[in-house]
Amino acid sequence: MHLETSDQNLISNYGKGVLGVNGQDYTSNIIITRTSVVQDWFDGDLKSLTLAHFDPILDVPEADKPEILLLGSGDQHIFPDFSLMAELRKHGVAMEVMNTRAACRTYSVLVNEYRPVAAALIQIKE
Repeated sequence: MHLETSDQNLISNYGKGVLGVNGQDYTSNIIITRTSVVQDWFDGDLKSLTLAHFDPILDVPEADKPEILLLGSGDQHIFPDFSLMAELRKHGVAMEVMNTRAACRTYSVLVNEYRPVAAALIQIKE
């Protein structure tokens, strides 16, 4: 089977312990944007996420900053501290939280529409 080709990063597969981007598998938590993949992103309880964990999408030129950040929270739909969502909003980024499977599907739709989106993805364990 041939995957679509694009000038943007596409999620090619996801499942227990693996997130694939453009055919390359990652076994750690990642942030994916249209142009980059940040490996070994965040490892801990979602309540301990801080704004600094999102520097890879905030410390970029304004033209590359996503307007939408999808947080894939792993197997379950778990929210981080709501103050984090408010802090991101002050930086012009709206965070949407969902399980990682849903985040992968949503990212694929939005990136194919050339929307300014990024996804911070926690690995699926079950």
